[in-house]
Amino acid sequence: HISAMKSFLYYSLLVVLLWLPLPEGSKPVWAMMILAMLIFLLASCATISYALGHLSLSAAFKKAAPLHLGFLLVVGWLWFQQIPLPAEWVEILSPNAAQHYLQTFRILPVADGCQLTASCPITLSIDPHSTFISALLSTAYYLLFCLTLLLVDSRKRLEKLLLVIVAMGTSQAIFGALSALSGSEWLLFREKTTYLGVATGTFVNRNSFAGFLEMTLAAGMGLLIARLTNQHYANWRDRLQALLQLMLSSKLLLRVALATMVIGLVLSRSRMGNAAFFSSLMVTGLIYMICRRQITKGMVFLFGSLLVIDIAIVSQWFGLEKVIDRIGNTSLDHETRPEVSEITLDIIRDYWLTGTGGGSYYTALPGYHNGTWRGFYDLAHNDYLQFPAEFGIPAFLLLAAMVLICLYHALQAIRVRHNKLAIGGGFAAFMGILAILIHSTVDFNLQIPANAAYFVVLMAVAFLARFIGHERIK
Repeated sequence: HISAMKSFLYYSLLVVLLWLPLPEGSKPVWAMMILAMLIFLLASCATISYALGHLSLSAAFKKAAPLHLGFLLVVGWLWFQQIPLPAEWVEILSPNAAQHYLQTFRILPVADGCQLTASCPITLSIDPHSTFISALLSTAYYLLFCLTLLLVDSRKRLEKLLLVIVAMGTSQAIFGALSALSGSEWLLFREKTTYLGVATGTFVNRNSFAGFLEMTLAAGMGLLIARLTNQHYANWRDRLQALLQLMLSSKLLLRVALATMVIGLVLSRSRMGNAAFFSSLMVTGLIYMICRRQITKGMVFLFGSLLVIDIAIVSQWFGLEKVIDRIGNTSLDHETRPEVSEITLDIIRDYWLTGTGGGSYYTALPGYHNGTWRGFYDLAHNDYLQFPAEFGIPAFLLLAAMVLICLYHALQAIRVRHNKLAIGGGFAAFMGILAILIHSTVDFNLQIPANAAYFVVLMAVAFLARFIGHERIK
């Protein structure tokens, strides 16, 4: 009975991960609510199971104590941002938020006649409704992190988790490629109206699609690393036999899945998406060879095939040159993102301590619009600017520290673990997190709920790779 309950919860978690990218990356509000509902329901079942003794805290869950504390502080801060406080308190903590409400009260009629006085409650967030949604999602992300650590309690389950991530990435790549190449372009639930002619999978934005594939490709690379062998063959018969075994093995299917995802990534025409993937692959591969202090034939063949087959052959057929052309034709004269970034720095300077409130960037930006740029921006196109603008610099630094801790444990898994799957899991976590960190310099992947959820899962994978199946590690 206990085993059946754990299995039910584990496979339910996998189903949730399969669902999240489908409704446009869970970006529409209704999809966000489904995401939160599914994770809250699963977390409630897990809590009841733990109370009944059907679940126990794993070593990875316990070792992630700094992450638990960090998540609780950040999530708690987001809920605090929307609590009505005396106006004089807000004026002390965030003078610009108080000024924002003062201007709002002057412009908009107030039913109860309340003026901005010490007795009039206002919030630190300048958009409490959006902050409520941000807090709800952030709570769900933390619960997803906990569920992953609790339910993925064996190497076999870790392998299945990575396989599900790869399967989702492959299906997204196939859907996006067929949609772009066929000319019949649809998202899953409606017809596409933007980014026609390029692959976006079930995402609205091609860069969000590319960011998702960066993480699923990292999971695939981790699985391939886990299955690398360094066998020596005495003669050509042994080599032929090994080749036939490869042709009939799951390793070939995994390699085909990787090639498919690379095709989808190239068809997205995302400049930074492609750059982030190949940069993170090369950096993580170099770290792997340094940490393991060995360069096996299998490793050389794997990276060589990715570079030669994917870039020189497959990607050329599907338009890598168009991605290169986009990079070459990029001109700051035609880009408004640098100007928006400068304005976002002004927001950070004014709200550096408390932030404008989670999810409130769209509300904050118009007040800083200087009229020199055109276009619609509801996101900053730079996660390193949007998070401190909305959360405040202290909360942002806490988030950064949490990510660095995960990178450290992923690196340690690569360096000290002897189990191949644990090493591969560390590789997947390090590469996937690094790719998003690179991509986030010019895009908003972590503002897309499905991508943020998968990123949090990779953070959990870093701890799983480090501690799963190895209870005593110094």
